[in-house]
Amino acid sequence: MMVVVAHPGDEAFGFGGAIATAVAEGAYVVVVCVTRGWYDSRLAEKSPAPGGKNRDVKLDALTWRNLDTVREDELRRSVALLGVRVVRMLDYVEGDLDRVDFDHLVGRIVEPIRMHRPEVILSFGPDGVTGDSDHIVLSRAVRAAYDRAARPLAYEDDIEEDQVAWRAAKLYQLVVPRSAVGVLGGRAPADYGSAAASTLSLELGDLAALKLAAISRHVSQTGSAGPFHDWGPEARDAFLATEEYRLAVSALPVPAGGDVAPETGLFDGLV
Repeated sequence: MMVVVAHPGDEAFGFGGAIATAVAEGAYVVVVCVTRGWYDSRLAEKSPAPGGKNRDVKLDALTWRNLDTVREDELRRSVALLGVRVVRMLDYVEGDLDRVDFDHLVGRIVEPIRMHRPEVILSFGPDGVTGDSDHIVLSRAVRAAYDRAARPLAYEDDIEEDQVAWRAAKLYQLVVPRSAVGVLGGRAPADYGSAAASTLSLELGDLAALKLAAISRHVSQTGSAGPFHDWGPEARDAFLATEEYRLAVSALPVPAGGDVAPETGLFDGLV
């Protein structure tokens, strides 16, 4: 299984339950993260000093850390807990995906698809869940990469000869239904949630605690107290208990969106 995310933290907050579930079922999981988070432009002018700072902290307390490096480290700690085998970082800058060469971005995603040959791919839906522009662009790019990875002549001049065409069996998109947004109450951002209906609901059970632990590794985003420190346990557990996905594309005999029985797992029809 391959999970393609925009930023460090997306893999845990959005897809942590699916990753943990797939690993528990014996799947080999790859995470592709398109950006390293916030980029410190001063790195182009001067290499960071030991300890990750390149300016006197007393004079520039807000920006002394190289947050792109910190956030990548947090991602690697997070996926280590979840059982991910491989992490691929693509080095784009957070917030810039709507300004990059789209075909080039698609090609960068095609390459790991062909290399790792996932049966199942997970990413964001067209609304990006949070309305984040990076999430929205990435949704389009992953959808295009799913198709182009299966075309033998696509990117033939840009990808190694041993990267043969590969069509994944299924592409899922993350869905946050209105019921899940309701659990958040006043904490929900304005654009949070999905209009699309899900086709698969994953009940995480005991794996919800593992998802929480992975989320808690992203200290630069959540603070040392953790993201749920001011939540009651019931609200926190309700929010973490379930993940919802929509089967966007299927190469299996029964097409996505057909009149079929509800799915019970990400690998339905494959095992």
